Amino acid sequence: MSFRILCAFLCLTFIPALAQTDSKPSQTRHPRFFPYEIQSKKLANGLQVIVVPTPEFKNAVTYSTVVLAGSRNETEKGKTGLAHLFEHIMFRHEFGGKPGGYETETDRMGVYNNAWTDFDLTYYHPTTFSANLIGPIQRPDGPVTPLIELEASRFKGLKLDRKTFEVEAGAVLGEYRRIFSDPSEKMLEQLSPVAFPHHPYGHTVIGYAEDVQNMPNAWDAAWEFYRNYYAPNDVAIIIVGDVKPADIFSAVQKWYGDWQPSHPPQIPAEQPPTGPKSLHVKWDADVSPILMVGYHTPAMHPGAKETAVTMIIPELLVSRSAPLYQKLRYQKQTVTSFTVYPGSGGFPGTGEVLQSTDPHLMLLQSELVLDRFRTQGQNYVLDVQSDMINGAEALKHFSHSARAAQTLEVVKSKIRNDFLAELDSTDNIAEHLAWYYRFSRDPYVFESLMQAIDSLTPKDVDDYAIQYFRSEGQIVTTLWHDVAPAKPAAKGVK
Repeated sequence: MSFRILCAFLCLTFIPALAQTDSKPSQTRHPRFFPYEIQSKKLANGLQVIVVPTPEFKNAVTYSTVVLAGSRNETEKGKTGLAHLFEHIMFRHEFGGKPGGYETETDRMGVYNNAWTDFDLTYYHPTTFSANLIGPIQRPDGPVTPLIELEASRFKGLKLDRKTFEVEAGAVLGEYRRIFSDPSEKMLEQLSPVAFPHHPYGHTVIGYAEDVQNMPNAWDAAWEFYRNYYAPNDVAIIIVGDVKPADIFSAVQKWYGDWQPSHPPQIPAEQPPTGPKSLHVKWDADVSPILMVGYHTPAMHPGAKETAVTMIIPELLVSRSAPLYQKLRYQKQTVTSFTVYPGSGGFPGTGEVLQSTDPHLMLLQSELVLDRFRTQGQNYVLDVQSDMINGAEALKHFSHSARAAQTLEVVKSKIRNDFLAELDSTDNIAEHLAWYYRFSRDPYVFESLMQAIDSLTPKDVDDYAIQYFRSEGQIVTTLWHDVAPAKPAAKGVK
């Protein structure tokens, strides 16, 4: 997604409380699909530690911290954007009581340090040499603090002064303006509260505009968020690299064992959708019109058939060989691009459907031909809209197509092979594992995920489309430059 920004939420979950030494013994499993051994251990304070030894990536390690909180956890109006804000300010930690102390130490050991925020997690993933993880580290200019101590310090006890906080909070406003200069992002911002009137998914990851503008004044609200969610029971540490798991578990216990759990507030439940709904977004510049047709989709539960279908649906709708893509791009040539917003997020299925802990959306997005729109107006838009809706709803009869079973097997194979091909670095392995771990908190999530995909039949696609591709769950959004007031696209056109 957008909002992949430097962060440090995830490192706190791997260490049991020193006062509670009854952490569970580590588990080791050799998965059938995932090509690496996984060792895991949950500490007494709730911190989950996952270690994936990959000696083939010699001397390299990614030390990722998964904070299981994102914009979904911002439940109060006036207090949105805080998860993303911490993605910034976690890097300003005053390690050793020195302003910029954390960054100084990571720079000295040559760490590649980055982070990003999503709807329901914040992910920190410094990558460095294995020797820098536990230490000791000696340099000509003096000893360097090991990475595990640095990460534990900022997650357990972040320190920064108010002026630094206000500067970073102000910087987020500039990022907001940059992000929402993109028409598609502006459409998501405006359709979200219409699609989710009672749930935190009603605001985007970066937060409401007024909250971002007021963020320098959100000192108290920010620290309340930190206390609620930067706690071991809402964090996991995923370490991938040329490491020895026993050494990792021992070091995590040492540095995170005294970290105390928290009791975060409940997330309000969203009501069932009551569509169809529609809205129009006005745009100042004369750009090519954009049309989004969205459907409410189920929560992600790896191992469930619905989740497996959610992951393959983009291939059936917007891949180059998909009937709907062929119709829009080549047969009728009514659109210049057709995808599932926001496009590939780097993982199979992610970013292509807004995968989330609670039910979210699938957004089909078409970019229309500007000259044709100027001459044909909204009749042209309605024609494309009708094709998109009918194309999605045609999957209700997917099993009746002559090559349904063969097509599904090809899609399954592509998902598996694409996934394995992306496990090409310690960073990517850790990131993939974090992305899917967050839904079920299962260190071995890939096995259930791929078993569910392998088990799919064409009728499962039918059942999914019947359940979710219906007018009640539909939201249509348009964007173009309004020379005159635009008439919103008709609801539920078929």
